[in-house]
Amino acid sequence: MGHLSRHRELSFSLESHNERRCAMETALQYCKEMNPRRPPQAYLIFEGCEPLTFTNVFPRWERSLGPPTQGDTGRVKLTLVQDALAQLMKTQYPLEELLRSPLPEGVDPQHLEVYLSDQDFQTILEMKRDEYASLPSWKQTDLKKSKGLLC
Repeated sequence: MGHLSRHRELSFSLESHNERRCAMETALQYCKEMNPRRPPQAYLIFEGCEPLTFTNVFPRWERSLGPPTQGDTGRVKLTLVQDALAQLMKTQYPLEELLRSPLPEGVDPQHLEVYLSDQDFQTILEMKRDEYASLPSWKQTDLKKSKGLLC
């Protein structure tokens, strides 16, 4: 039951990762279509951290009662959608980042090896990707466990 629960959490996490990526791509496309020569900047705004320039557009805006998701510093950190999207689209990470908790957003904890550079992959697993791919799945799992790439 625990394994199934973790699988559902991972599946939900990857689905929400893809939904965020698609939403950001849509927002950027909208900005480009609004003004192809000079698209306006799009910012990522977290619930509870809405700037006054945003909330003042809505006369009946009510602040969220929960704590802000970016901390309670009183200042709102603005993040460009294109920067957040670039982070979501990242496909390679240094080993140190993959061994930290929490993992970078969208990283599948059961397949950390796919996020390694070819050089790191070969150094850590002591074989090339095609050699690794030809191993039976149980051998891949044992190898990842022995190298600390699997819990």
